[in-house]
Amino acid sequence: MRRAVSFVMVMCLSFVTSFGMLLLTNGGKAYAAETKIVLTPSMITNESGLGDATLLVDEQTLAGDPANGSGGAPATSWQAGWNTSLYPVHAYIDLGQNYNLSSIYLRDTYDVANITISAGSPGSWTTLFTDPLTGWMTWNAHPVSVTTRYVRVTLSAPNVNMTEIVLYGTPAGPGGGDTTAPAAITNLAAPTSTSNSVTLTWTAPGDDGNIGTAASYDVRYSTSAITPANWASATQVSGEPAPTAAGTSQSMTVTGLSPSTTYHFAMKTSDAAANVSDLSNVVSKATTAAPSSTKITLTASMILNESTSGDATRLVDEQALSGDPKAGSGGSPVNGWDPGSNSIYFPASAVIDLGADYQLTDVYLYDGAGGGDFHVAAGTPFNWTPLFTDNLSQHNKWSGHSVNITTRYVQVTFPGCCRQMHEIVLYGTLQGTPVTPPSPISPQLPTMDQLIGINAFIDDPQDKMQAAGFVREYHNWFWDEGDAWDFANHSTVYPGYPNNANKFNPSYAGGGSWNFDAYYQNLKAAGLTVSPAIQGSVDWLSNGFGHKPISSGESALSPSSYAEHADHMFQFAARYGSTAVADNKLKLAAGQPRSTGLNTLEYFENWNEQDAWWSGRASYFNPYEYAAMASADYDGHMGTMGNTFGVKNADPNAKLVMGGLAKPDLEYIRALKFWADWNRGGSLPFDVLNIHIYSNDSVNGSPETVGISPEASQFKERLETFVDYRNRYMPDKEMWITEFGFDTHPTSVQRAPAIGSTSQFEVQAQWLVRSYLAAAAAGVDKAAMYMLRDVNPNSSTKYDNSGLISSQNTGGVPKISWYYVYTLKNRLTGMRYSGEQASGNANVKIYKFKNATSTNGGYVIWSPTSNNTTVNDYQLSLTGTPSSATLVTMQNGDTDGVPSALTVSGGKVTVNVSERPIFVLVDDIQ
Repeated sequence: MRRAVSFVMVMCLSFVTSFGMLLLTNGGKAYAAETKIVLTPSMITNESGLGDATLLVDEQTLAGDPANGSGGAPATSWQAGWNTSLYPVHAYIDLGQNYNLSSIYLRDTYDVANITISAGSPGSWTTLFTDPLTGWMTWNAHPVSVTTRYVRVTLSAPNVNMTEIVLYGTPAGPGGGDTTAPAAITNLAAPTSTSNSVTLTWTAPGDDGNIGTAASYDVRYSTSAITPANWASATQVSGEPAPTAAGTSQSMTVTGLSPSTTYHFAMKTSDAAANVSDLSNVVSKATTAAPSSTKITLTASMILNESTSGDATRLVDEQALSGDPKAGSGGSPVNGWDPGSNSIYFPASAVIDLGADYQLTDVYLYDGAGGGDFHVAAGTPFNWTPLFTDNLSQHNKWSGHSVNITTRYVQVTFPGCCRQMHEIVLYGTLQGTPVTPPSPISPQLPTMDQLIGINAFIDDPQDKMQAAGFVREYHNWFWDEGDAWDFANHSTVYPGYPNNANKFNPSYAGGGSWNFDAYYQNLKAAGLTVSPAIQGSVDWLSNGFGHKPISSGESALSPSSYAEHADHMFQFAARYGSTAVADNKLKLAAGQPRSTGLNTLEYFENWNEQDAWWSGRASYFNPYEYAAMASADYDGHMGTMGNTFGVKNADPNAKLVMGGLAKPDLEYIRALKFWADWNRGGSLPFDVLNIHIYSNDSVNGSPETVGISPEASQFKERLETFVDYRNRYMPDKEMWITEFGFDTHPTSVQRAPAIGSTSQFEVQAQWLVRSYLAAAAAGVDKAAMYMLRDVNPNSSTKYDNSGLISSQNTGGVPKISWYYVYTLKNRLTGMRYSGEQASGNANVKIYKFKNATSTNGGYVIWSPTSNNTTVNDYQLSLTGTPSSATLVTMQNGDTDGVPSALTVSGGKVTVNVSERPIFVLVDDIQ
C-alpha cells in the first residue's frame, strides 16, 4: 500500500500493523515512509540538447522529503527555450541500476502545461503518467509501481514549469537486478607513442551492452600477447578515465613504459552492479627509441633549501663552469654548499624542482674536499625514492651515477655535518610541459594607522599604546592554562589546577590582576588592533618554556603531536574570536566566566621565533616541524584531529599569524609552502606571514657592532623580497614584520648612534619613522617595532632599551621616538602609501600618501643619509591641483607635530629637508 500527499487521511493502527508500514504525522496529515532515491546532475541525459536539463535534479537537498511531509521549495527549472516548434523536448534519468519505483513527486510552481513521465530504456519508453501542472507551489504526488533503471521527462510546451523531480523506491534485488554486462570494446587502438608512453583510443560501451553509461575501465598491458587466460598477469595501469555515455570516443595515455619496446594492450569494462565485459580486442604498439639524454639547465631558482642552513643554490651556481662531465669535459667548480656544523640543521637537505617531469638518466657530482655520505633521491616529496649514496671520496673529481626515473623533483641530503658538495649536473629528457611562475598580484595596501604597530605587554600603560594602531602582545601560554610554572624558582605558582583548566579573567599570572577579557576589550574600544603572540610551552607538557610543545617520544613532524597546543589555540579563539562555541567545548578553571565569542580579537600568533637556532634542538623548529604545528593550530590538520583543535574550528573568521622568524629567511617560508603543497593539498596553515628584521652592520651572519639606518641596511628591499613572494604564491595572505628597532644605550651593538650633535634618542626616533615608511613602501600590511617600553635603560645588552618609553621602574617616560611615531600615525591616519616620487636629488627621498576615501593626501620628505645632511630650499613638486599645503614638523613633546602654512606657487612648495622626515599635507594629490 503506497500513500501520497494528495491522499490525506488518518489511518488506523491495525492498517499500519497489517501492512508493516510506518506512518509519519505532520500537521494532522499522514504520510507513508518511503525511501528517497539519491539523484545527481550526472545522471541526466538531455536528449534534445536544449536548456539545462540537470536543473530537474539540482536541488535535491532543498527539495527535502515530500513523500514524508517535509518537502522544500526548489526554485530552478529546466527551460528549453520559447520556440514552440522545438517541443516536445526530452531528458532521461539513468539511476545506474534497476529500482522498484513506488512514487514520483513533481514540484508544481506556476504555468499550466503537460509534463509526461515515462519508464523503460532509451528508444523504448512506456508512459507512467501525465501531469497538467495545475497546482500552485505544491508537490504533486504520483504513485507508481514499476521496475526500471531509466525515467524519462517530457516537456510538452515552453510554459511547463516544474522545478524538481523526486523519486522513491528500492533497488531491485541483489546487484539491483542488473545482470547485463557492458559490451566488449571492439575498436581499441594505439595511434601514437613516445619513448615511454602509448596513447590508446576506443568507443565507450554502455552499462547494459551498448546502452547507458558504464562504471569503470580496467586497462592492462604486457610485452606478450594478452588473452583471457593470461589477463590476470598483465600489468594494470592507473588513472583510467571514467566511462562516458555509450557511443562516445575516449582516450588515455599509458606512461612509465620503456623505450624501443613493443607492448600489447587490452581492456575490460564494469558496471555499477559489478558485471564485467568480455576482453576487448588486443592492440600492440612499440615505443620509440629514447631521445638522446642531454644536460638539464639548472638555476638557483630551482633550489629549495629544506634545512635553511648555508647557501644551497651553490649546488647549481657554476653550471657553465661545470661543462659536460658525462662527455668527459667536466670543469672544476669551486663553490660548495656547506650547511655548517650546527647539529640542529642535520640531516641537511635541499630539493631541486625541475619545473616539469624529466626522464633522468645520469647524475654527476663534483666532490670537493669533504668526505662522508651524500644521498640523492627523486620522485614524490615526503615519500622519496632513494637513487644512490655517494661517499664523497673522490676529492675534486666528478662522480657519475646512472639512474632511470621519471621525476620533477630531486632531493639531496647530507646526513651529518662538516661536508661540502660543489656542484650537481643532471642529464635526461623533458617529459612534460614546464610550469610558468605566477605573476604577482598586489593586494590593497593598509592605511598607515593600521600599519604602525608596537610590541607590548598587558602591564604596559595603555595610553602610551595610542602611538600605534596595532599591538602585538607578548603572551605566554603558561599564563592561561594548567599549573602555571615559575621557571625562576622551578615551582608551580597556582598548584591544584588541572591541565586544560584555562584562566583568562583573571589569568594565572599577574597576581590575580591580569584580566585579559577587559584588556582586549579596552584596546579594541580604543581603536587598536591586537594580536597576541602566544609563545612558549607549558612545563607539564615539555618541561621547558621554549621547548617544542610535544610530549616525550612524539614526532615533531606530525601535526597530531601538537594536540595540546592546538587545543589551547582553539580555547583562545573560542573566547576572543567572533564566533560563540558550545559551552561543553570550553575548558575553563572553576570560577571563570564561561564566555565565548567575545569578538575582541581577529589575529592569533602561535609562537615567537620558532627558528631559534641558538636554543638547541629541543626549541628549534625546522620548517616542516613548524608547518606541522601550524597545521594543527590552524584547523586541527584539516579537521583530522577533531573539531576542538585549531583557531579556525573555534572561529572561521580567526586569522592564524605565523610565528615571527628571528632570521628573515625566505627559504623557511618557501619550505612551509612546500610542506603545505604536499601535506595539505596546497592549503597554507596560516593567514599571515611574519618576520623580524633589525638594521645593523652585520654581514652574512657576522656579529653586529652598531645599528645602521633603514636605508643603509636595505630594509625596504629586504622586505620587498618577501612581499614579492607573497604576491606571487599566496596573495590572499598578509605580510607582517613584527620586530625591528634600535637601542639607545651608547654601547649596545643594536644602538642608534649619536651623529655629531644629534643625540642617539633623536636618531632612534628618525630611524624608526623611516623604517615605518620603508615598510609601507615595501607593501607590508603591519609593522610592529620592538618594543613599547625599555627593559633597562642602563643596560648595554641588546634590545634592553629599544623602547619608545622608559622602563616601568622609571615611570614609562616617553622618549623622542614616542612623539615622532605618534605624529606619524596621527598625520597619516586614513592614508595609504601611493608611491615614491622622483626628487632629482640623491639626498632627498619623497613618499606619497593618499587618503583612502578622499583626494587629500601628503608627502613625506627626508634625506636618507646618516651624516646630518640637509638640503635647504628644496622645491617640492605637487601632483594634482592642491589649493593649500601645510608643513608638519615632528617635535619632541608633541604628538601630532607642529603645523605651518606653505605657499603653493607654480604647483610647488619650498621646504628645508633633513634626516628628520617632514610632512607636506595637501587637499588634492594624484
